[in-house]
Amino acid sequence: MTADRIEEYLETILSLSNNGELSVKNKDVADELGVSQAAVSEMVQKLTDEGLIDHQPYHGIRLTKNGLMQARKLRRKHHVIEKFLSEVLDIDPEVSHNEACGLEHAVSDIVVESMCSFMGSNNINCNPVDEDECCLFRENYIALSDLKEGDSGTVVMMTLPESSKERLTCLGLIAGETVDIKRKQKQGSTSILTRGTEIALGNEIAKKIFVRLGARKRYPRGSGRN
Repeated sequence: MTADRIEEYLETILSLSNNGELSVKNKDVADELGVSQAAVSEMVQKLTDEGLIDHQPYHGIRLTKNGLMQARKLRRKHHVIEKFLSEVLDIDPEVSHNEACGLEHAVSDIVVESMCSFMGSNNINCNPVDEDECCLFRENYIALSDLKEGDSGTVVMMTLPESSKERLTCLGLIAGETVDIKRKQKQGSTSILTRGTEIALGNEIAKKIFVRLGARKRYPRGSGRN
């Protein structure tokens, strides 16, 4: 029983349960996936053993807190990949959806994060309609204006006009680059160091540049990190 199959069940239960609010019958899962109820019963037992769902006979199944979190993350990953394929690579929406169904099980979190950051930096909203945050890891993002002297971070998103982003790009400030906070001025401006160049940013600009604290994580090729 592969991890892909488990993920497929979690996403299906999430969809049928109205985002985790309702109980779901085994028969509904079987009909949705086109499998036998015996196959569903076997998977339900496995998901229950792993703490991903609660199963009460005659009352259906519900995602646990952990199961709900994993299912939403999978749905999020699918949406970001599909959006990237259709909006950035200009692939037909139906093809993008079908490709995302396979890729969501293979693409690592760090790749999805980079896709989302790229789209955010280019004013493409990768946000599902029922979720608040634009990126999977947005809770770890912070505006440059909120950093202190001595802090460092990796640029992940700039919600700035194209003209401003082009100017900063010419100075070496782009998504994926590490920045160090050199000075915080009394008038609100921030001096940063990136690629050996010191750049002074006004507060209104710094408020629209988001970073992930710490230097950029780099994984060896083929590491399979999630």
